[in-house]
Amino acid sequence: MIDINVVKYLAEKKVPIDQALKKYFAGINTFFDVMYYSIGNGKRIRPILAIASYEASGGKDSEQIMPIACGLELIHTYSLIHDDLPAMDDDDYRRGRVAAHKKFGEAMAILSGDGLFAHAFELFSQGNGLAQEKLAIVKSVSEVVGPKGVVYGQTLDISKDMALTPKSLRRIHLNKTAKFIAVSLKCGAIIAQASPFLVDDLYKAGICMGMLFQYTDDILDITGEKEKLGKTPGKDVTAGKLTAPAVYGLEGARFRAQRYAELAKHRFDKLGERFEVFSKITDFMLDRTF
Repeated sequence: MIDINVVKYLAEKKVPIDQALKKYFAGINTFFDVMYYSIGNGKRIRPILAIASYEASGGKDSEQIMPIACGLELIHTYSLIHDDLPAMDDDDYRRGRVAAHKKFGEAMAILSGDGLFAHAFELFSQGNGLAQEKLAIVKSVSEVVGPKGVVYGQTLDISKDMALTPKSLRRIHLNKTAKFIAVSLKCGAIIAQASPFLVDDLYKAGICMGMLFQYTDDILDITGEKEKLGKTPGKDVTAGKLTAPAVYGLEGARFRAQRYAELAKHRFDKLGERFEVFSKITDFMLDRTF
């Protein structure tokens, strides 16, 4: 069962993120309203991981990490908008509402995704000081969300020629999801000016966490409910996607999700008591129903 304290923790962390996102989009121009539409109702896992990592690594000033955390959410949202397009996964719903291309048309949806991606890097550069750290974040994030990460993973995900093998599945999961989860943890540690060893350890733990997250996502496509997921379940099966249940079966996928959870928790536990929250978030990811 999910620890209710973790649910409370995630809910409390989400509030200032939502407030900051609203501030970053207020009163600029009408197109910002279009972009902001797709940001609503998100779980905010990536920005929460960045903030939690910043705090656990010794960071004290929330104003330092908040623009970075929100920038990560903008990039995640851009990827969802493009993922839902008819040429990609072709889903009409996201985050409990009609997808951007159904609300505004395909052209505006594509442009809103482009806008979110660019605006994220503007947020990464906000504020005075920490120039070296911000450069490191731009380098790290751009590497994992572009053709060496998320975009590459998406090309594999929509490919019709991928072999139904564990190796192919790992390449998709690692690039499409795990690297972005991992870099969220890395960003928090970088802005807190943590040691390179801690930054690297958090990234490696984040890879295990990210693999777990995608495994549970694959499982929920079969077992989840539309009202909880906020998107259409069963689409991976219908599309013949290469997923964990397709390779291992549902029980085999659950077993491997458990193993990734154990690997992540082992890595987090080695970092000490300050990082205990990540083991609890890992349990939440394993048991989530949405």
